[in-house]
Amino acid sequence: MREAALRIVDRLRDRSYTVGELADAIGKSQSWTSEVVSDLQAEHLVERVDGVQLANTYEATLLAELLERYALENVLTGTKEEILAGLCSGPKTIAELQTDGFAKSTAYRHLSEIRETGAIAKTDDGYAITDDTLRSLLEARTRTTPFETAYRANGERLVATSKDDVAGTPTAFSAFTRYGIDYHPAKTYVYRGDRSLSLEDVLIHAVTVAETRKQTAMAGVFYLTHRATLDVNDLWRLANQWDCVEKWADLLAYVDQRTVHQEDLFLPWEEFIDIAHDYGVYPRGHHPEDSLQKGLEELGDQLETTVDVYLLGGGNLILRDLKDSTKDIDLVVEDGQSFFAVAESLQDLGYEERGDLETAYDQLDPSIVLEKEGFPRWDIFGESVAGQLQLTEAMIERCDQSFEYGALHVHLLSLTDIFLFKSITEREGDLEDVALIARQADLDWEGIFEEIKTQEDRTGRLFSFAVLDTLDVLEERYDIVAPITDRFVSYCLENALLVSLEEPKTIRDLRTELDFPDYRIYNKLRQLEDDEEITVDRSGRLNTYRRIETN
Repeated sequence: MREAALRIVDRLRDRSYTVGELADAIGKSQSWTSEVVSDLQAEHLVERVDGVQLANTYEATLLAELLERYALENVLTGTKEEILAGLCSGPKTIAELQTDGFAKSTAYRHLSEIRETGAIAKTDDGYAITDDTLRSLLEARTRTTPFETAYRANGERLVATSKDDVAGTPTAFSAFTRYGIDYHPAKTYVYRGDRSLSLEDVLIHAVTVAETRKQTAMAGVFYLTHRATLDVNDLWRLANQWDCVEKWADLLAYVDQRTVHQEDLFLPWEEFIDIAHDYGVYPRGHHPEDSLQKGLEELGDQLETTVDVYLLGGGNLILRDLKDSTKDIDLVVEDGQSFFAVAESLQDLGYEERGDLETAYDQLDPSIVLEKEGFPRWDIFGESVAGQLQLTEAMIERCDQSFEYGALHVHLLSLTDIFLFKSITEREGDLEDVALIARQADLDWEGIFEEIKTQEDRTGRLFSFAVLDTLDVLEERYDIVAPITDRFVSYCLENALLVSLEEPKTIRDLRTELDFPDYRIYNKLRQLEDDEEITVDRSGRLNTYRRIETN
């Protein structure tokens, strides 16, 4: 059972409540609370008669009695109820529960918590239920309906059930086979809603319903199998919708070999690698500082002439002691001669050019990518980094540390510029690095804003929207508020309006087209009119705006 459901039942032991009163009591929205009440009603625990009240059923009576004895959130929430249901037939050992599909650490942790309440005891034969009322409730709930857990979000529903035949669209682990992952879960998982399911839906549904470490591992396998085609933004949107952002972030960190916050959700790395290899997927390796240093030293010894390079990405953060490892060494050079000197020296050292870049790296468009077993990958860029931002004189002047490895002179781009480079990508690791930099460094926010304007003037590309998206993620996900956010919003809105108003538009058109608050659109239009950037035709029912053409 869900903790919120238990809290609702506990409230109803004294009197009936309206849904609104229950929502206030448990600190949830009224619509969300109404859905929980509907689930309880389907389970014969509450009924709606002049408000919500405890049902006059055998199961409700038993549950109310147990609420007087125990803090049931320590006994019946989530997987605990399923584990206890397995003990109704008699004592079981941890090993036997593992056979039933529970991870050893999960079973041990839950049983230890329940044991502290006195509801179960450890016997020579294993763990056994000691409370007859608890046993009766579990048996009654098993008899009335097969085991079923429901997850709700925005009117949509996921159901995990022990029934084989259940209405709904197969999703989560029940849909893995359809997408090339030969996995057959013990339960059935279905989606009940009006939409057709995407690849992203199936993965986030799996993350939502995963209860064991093996299931979490399989979600990781699914992600690695399809990462080239998955839409990162859509995945985060769905994770927010299904309230599994922390699990999703941890899964990404786990498969990327970064630090996770909920370690008990995951198998030891060696076990995960074995499973991943069984399904033909291979996570890329990380390389610590000594591997990075060795690679730079080898390149410096191989070069025949002195070459200045500018280091960005994870390698930069390692040399600043802000990260422990990286997958790639990202270098920027100022001219073609330096580019070919570095590339040819690496190839002489046994590095081979990679031609099948993952889709996640397509947007970065490195000039050349070179790999060698046991060493970090080298991404070598010309003056234009990632086919987008350019190495400018201001960036070179902001370099604050330099190292010499023989003929290789390595200059660290400032954290201000590292923040900027990582802000225009959608790679999850880059977003985490951006958050790390924002917390650790005294960033030159004004420099970031001015550099973006310089880059847009030089390239004709609007990078500011990508940076604004990153600033929004920092605030929503990491509670980091950049002091330039409002200026970026204003700047991006101005750019959006000037692009949009190359053709005449009414205010209604603009409100539909642009994802900005109405008041900001109105204010910016007035400013652009005062600055003689746009003209306004007020002869019609709605004002019509158009950009003034300049020679």
